[in-house]
Order: sequence, then C-alpha cells, then structure tokens
Amino acid sequence: MSVDTDRLISFFILWGTPAVFSIIEYFKLSKIEKKEAIRDLISLKSIATTGFILIGGVMASLGRVLSLLPLHIIGTFILAIGGIVGAIEAWKTEKKRGVIILVFIVSMIAFTFVI
Repeated sequence: MSVDTDRLISFFILWGTPAVFSIIEYFKLSKIEKKEAIRDLISLKSIATTGFILIGGVMASLGRVLSLLPLHIIGTFILAIGGIVGAIEAWKTEKKRGVIILVFIVSMIAFTFVI
C-alpha cells in the first residue's frame, strides 16, 4: 500500500471542504432545524440515495489514494447503487432530473477510474 501525496491532497480538498462547510452550517441552525436535519439524514430514502453516493465516493477516492483496488471497486459499486436509486427516485417526480443525475453518476464513476 503506497500513498500518493498529490492524490492525498486532492482527496482532502475534495472531501474536506464540503464536510467543513456542512458542519459550520449545521452549527448555525436552531435546535428545531437541527432535529429536522438529523431526521432527514437518517431517513431510508436519504441513506439509500445521498448516503450511498457519498460513502461510495469517499471509499472509491480513498481506494485510489491508498492504491487499494478492492476498496476502490467496492466504493464504486456502492456509488453506482446510490446513483441508480437516486435517479429512480428523481425519475418519479421529473424525468429530466433523473437523467441528469444518472449522467452525473456515470461521469463521477468514470472520473474515479481515470484520476
């Protein structure tokens, strides 16, 4: 297992920046808004779509950083599942949005294999 410094820096910028901003915004919420945010985050729909996309993306990126192919493949698989479920959920309300989500997920998967 070797760690590529350039990929490590990119990993922290790519995943650290949104995480820090999300935490800062969470602490700005009122108590009621915090409870609603937590309730929304632990809902099955949120876990199956956004949760799988984020977990899969982080795992795939971490697999690339640490040069662990199995972790990269597992992360990509989880990312694909989250993208497909998210596209299906979006397709139910608006077909164009479902297609856009699917295109973004395919692009993200292709991007994780190239870089």
